[in-house]
Order: sequence, then C-alpha cells, then structure tokens
Amino acid sequence: MFDFLHRRGAEDRRGFAEKKPINFCGASVVKKGSSKRFFRLHSGLEVNSGIIFFILLSLTGGFPGWAQSTQTFLVQAKPQPNSTALVVGESFRLKSSLLNEEREISVYLPSGYATSKQRYPVIVALDGEGTAPVAANAVAFLTRNLAISQMPEALVIGVKNTNRNRDMPVPREYGNGGEAKFLAFLADELLPLVEQRYRTLPLRILLGHSQGGLFAHYALTARPTVFQWYLALDAPLAGFPESKSILEKVRQLTRKPDFQGRLISLETLYGWKKEWPSLLEKASRGLYAEQVEIKDETHETMVYKGIYEGLKRLFHDYAPNLLRDNQGLYPLARLEERYRELSKAYGYEVRIPQSLLVESANRFLARQDGAQAEELLKRVVLLYGASPGTRQLLAQAEAVRKKGTDPRLAEWSQIPPPEPEHMKPFLGTWESRRKDGAVWLMTFEMRNGVVLARSQVTPPNGEAVQLEVQFVRVREGGTIEWGLVNGMGGGIIFHSGKLTNANTLEGTIEPVGIQHAPPPRPFVYLRSQAAT
Repeated sequence: MFDFLHRRGAEDRRGFAEKKPINFCGASVVKKGSSKRFFRLHSGLEVNSGIIFFILLSLTGGFPGWAQSTQTFLVQAKPQPNSTALVVGESFRLKSSLLNEEREISVYLPSGYATSKQRYPVIVALDGEGTAPVAANAVAFLTRNLAISQMPEALVIGVKNTNRNRDMPVPREYGNGGEAKFLAFLADELLPLVEQRYRTLPLRILLGHSQGGLFAHYALTARPTVFQWYLALDAPLAGFPESKSILEKVRQLTRKPDFQGRLISLETLYGWKKEWPSLLEKASRGLYAEQVEIKDETHETMVYKGIYEGLKRLFHDYAPNLLRDNQGLYPLARLEERYRELSKAYGYEVRIPQSLLVESANRFLARQDGAQAEELLKRVVLLYGASPGTRQLLAQAEAVRKKGTDPRLAEWSQIPPPEPEHMKPFLGTWESRRKDGAVWLMTFEMRNGVVLARSQVTPPNGEAVQLEVQFVRVREGGTIEWGLVNGMGGGIIFHSGKLTNANTLEGTIEPVGIQHAPPPRPFVYLRSQAAT
C-alpha cells in the first residue's frame, strides 16, 4: 500500500542529489554552489538565453549550524521594459548536528516584510519542495486578494527532503528513532534559527501531507508545545494497525482540561475516517478540530485544494462574516472586543486587520455615519500608517461627520407597525416593471391582526432577491410610506406614494443615507394580486 510513498521518497532523494533547476513562474532558477538565495524574478518574464546575475552576500547571524557562504544565482530570463523585481523569499542550508547532514530550507516571506516591522505566525511545511509554494500562494490569496483578509500574513518555512522515509516513516516503521530525531531537528535547530533571523509570533503551524500528515500527529503527541496548530492532509491513520497508538495518544492529549490547539484533517483516501467522532468525545473545550473531505481528487492531487481549505478552517474565526452579522456594521469598539477575545485563542495580540477596518469604515460612510468611519480610519493610521488612500478616506469621513446624517434615518428606525385598518386599501401584491427590465414586487398582508410586508426584486436575466422591509406606515390623507434596507451598503430606499385608483399606486423613490445616490425618481406599482 505504501510502495508509492517509498517511491516518492526515492524520487525526492534523486532530485536533491541531481540539483535540478527549480522553476518558478516560467523562470528557471539554476543552482550555482552549495547554497542559494532565490525567488528574485521580474514581472513579464520570457525564458530565453538571456542571463541575469544576482550576487547576494551570505546571511549572517552566527547561529550554530548556519552555513556561511556567498550565495549566487543565475536567473535565465529576459526582463521586459519597465519591469519590477518580485522577491518572494529566500533559501538557506542548515547544517544539522542532530541529523548529521545539511538541510535545505525555503522561506516564503509576506509581500511587505522588507518594509515593515510586523511579526508573523510561522507555517512549517513538510515535503517543502511541493507543499511550501502551494501554502505560500494560499496565504497570499487569503491575505491580499480579498476585500477582507481571512487570515494573518505568515512566514512559510519549506523543509525539503533528504531521506523522507527515515524522517517521516510509514506507520510500520515508527519507533526506530528517525521520527524523534527529525522532530528534534525541527524543534531545537530549525525553529530557533527561524526565530532568530525573522520576525515571528508565538503561533506555529505544522503542515504535512501523507507521511507528513502522520508525522504531524506524532509531533502533537511527542512534543505538544513545539507547534500549536496542525494541518494534516490524507494522513495514513484509520485502517493502519501501526497508527492506532498515535490516534490513541492524540485522543488522550486532547482530553486534558488545559489543552489548547487546533487540528484540521483533510481527507481523500486516508485520514481519521470513521474514527473522527472518537476524537471529539470528551475533548477539551480548548480543542478546535474539523474533518474535511476533499472530493474529486486523488491522494496526491488533493494537496493543492487541501492546503487552501485547511488554512481557511484553521483561521475560521479571523475575520467576521459581514454578510451575516449585524448588516455588516462593525464599529471600532465591537472590533476591539472581538480581537481581544481572538488574541486569547491565538496566543498573541491579534491586530484588527487593516482591510477589515477600511471595509467597515466604507460601510459607515455609505450610511453617512462619518463619526464611526473616522474613528475606524484613525485606528488604521495608528496600526498601519497613513497611505494616500487612507488620508483621502479620512478627509471624506470628516466632511460627512461635519455635515451630519439625515435625521429621517433615526426616525424610521423607531416607527411602529401600521394599524391594520389603515392598511386595508393596500393589502395584496403589487408589481412594478422598470425600464431596465427589473421586476419589483411589494406584498402587504395581514396575519393574526399584524401587518407584514415583503419585498422582492428580480433583475434582468437574474434570480429573485428578497429585500428587508424596515418600516411601513400610512399617513393622514392616504399616503403610504415604506423603507427597504439597502443591502450591505447601508441606508434606506424610501418609497412614498398614493393610490390613483384601486389597483394603481404611484409615487417616488428616494435613496436616503446612501453615498453617491441618484436623485429621487417616480414609480408605478400595479396590483397583481388582491388580498385573500
């Protein structure tokens, strides 16, 4: 069953011995000498015979085991006009006294590492030649490519193989000492060096696939304080008699009242499988664990999807769900409370993400609440500095605050339900077809003496969307008014109209408290269904 795992280990060793070029983004990084600095590319590269030399001085620091040497690279590429260098990370060789060999380590750095003083969690990726670049890409996407970051930026440390089956054995080979030495290398040689040379935080995550996933479970039980969180992909656990002792040790450890940690098991062919409920039984409240099935993949191809899904779940609580929570409004005080609690779970002071502060400020600006927006943006400046965009938003928030909010918004939030007698002429379903092809439906009905209102809009060639009705009232003289919540953008879409005959309702729509809103416009609703 594990023949292919042994073959993979042999292939790893052959690749290491042959010193094959490493390909990144279409550029071939060719090794020259015994150690290197890497990932210095140009945007818009074309691979050809053009050669650019990057000569980098050796990293210093004097840590025991650090291989001191000048590191030189040849990057075969033709830089395009006005191109900009992209520095993704660096590589070094570490002379291990515990393993009696040199190990090649890749370090993938956050994009702003060189220009900031920020500290970062550490993700150690076993089988680093394959998993580390995938993990680095996933981290980059989840931190920089979304409106709100879904996890903190992190250092990804790729540990490349020399003798995979010795360091991370198949189940039947556990107990021969190789796994203990490899864990000691990670804990006592590699991680101290990483913490000396880089700005780190006390949150360490161990990521492993297949035999690496089994090793992650072993590391959790053998030295549980080295790493805090674990991401195991298709680990050979359930169904392997030799893995039973590791499973039982994980269960016993996670049942201790003081246990704190997270474990995500991504599974396609292997994993906990039906043994998973036994982990959760009597588990400490400090354990967060998820079992995730990766479908439509093989044992080998599940890695790419699995790492992304695993990181999302490890950091499931990092960012609030603005679509679900409180119409997406997070004032500064609420964010401060949330991240104080999160800091306890993560083991370090978690700063409110810059993207969340800015997005929250924009949502308050959309509601014309300049004071809340200004407070949020000032915190952005305090934590992350003042960019031109932040200064522009601050000026806008100050102007909105001085102008003040529309007093009708506060009034409308306090309107009680209308009297049933006043609503009788308007009961039923009303339809309005707009010039753009959208169809709006407004339904007023009576249930148990209470007036209920529903609104639905169907855009051209789209699916129907339900809109929240904040208030309905009927004024003297027969004017009906209602307000629709403007989705996540804030503000109210205010309707005011009168019956021109029994089945026609005409009036105006006015966006209120909505930034860059269009002027009021007329509407016509026709009764499509009478009240029943």
